[in-house]
Amino acid sequence: MLNHATNHTQTVTTHLRKTPYISLILVLLLSACQTDKKLKGTWIGDYSSSMNSENSNMFFPIQNLMTFEKNKVFAQGSFRDFGTDQMRESKRNFFSDNIVFNDEYLEDNPLEYYEIVKVNADSLVVKIPNNDFLHIYRKLSEKFKNNQKAELVGKTFSWKNDIFQDTIYFETDSTFMRKSNKNPKFKTSRWERINHKGFDILFLDGDVPYLIENKKNKTIELRTFHKTELKHTMTELE
Repeated sequence: MLNHATNHTQTVTTHLRKTPYISLILVLLLSACQTDKKLKGTWIGDYSSSMNSENSNMFFPIQNLMTFEKNKVFAQGSFRDFGTDQMRESKRNFFSDNIVFNDEYLEDNPLEYYEIVKVNADSLVVKIPNNDFLHIYRKLSEKFKNNQKAELVGKTFSWKNDIFQDTIYFETDSTFMRKSNKNPKFKTSRWERINHKGFDILFLDGDVPYLIENKKNKTIELRTFHKTELKHTMTELE
């Protein structure tokens, strides 16, 4: 009888000891599920900035998009950010704090490994291990998907937003000219365009990505997501 009571007590004690661990595992799983729910969808590159106070005023545009779906991450960037000619597929499964596309450096397939720092409803922050730069992405709403085909090559547009206006000429399928550019050594710049998971994206050298949102007659509506959303229009000139 004494042995039976002792065994019962030991069983209860063991169960009580296990309970906190089971609860912790459940909390971690629920947390991971919530994180994955927030991640699902497409994120457009915004900018990178240094956590180092000496370089805190340095900002660089991110010409890249990432889509979280089917327990994978699919990415596509500009010529300068991994190339527009390929859809990169990650090795990462959900329930992880890392996004791994390639963890071994090759000349034709460079290292691409990110740690997720923070994610909320509309922004994603990642960083490369052993690097003090944070990379900020913005969530794209499905309503911004665009099936129209706005032609750009060989056309001149009046470009306007709430901050500036310019005239831009898409000279070829890869070069464009700005009226505001007065540098004779660099008369043309590079541009690229991709369709990423139904989103029509325009890359202009040295700038954040532009989402082509709509086309009404001769006016193309665009949007950028640098810290706050900014609307742009390009109206075709004769």
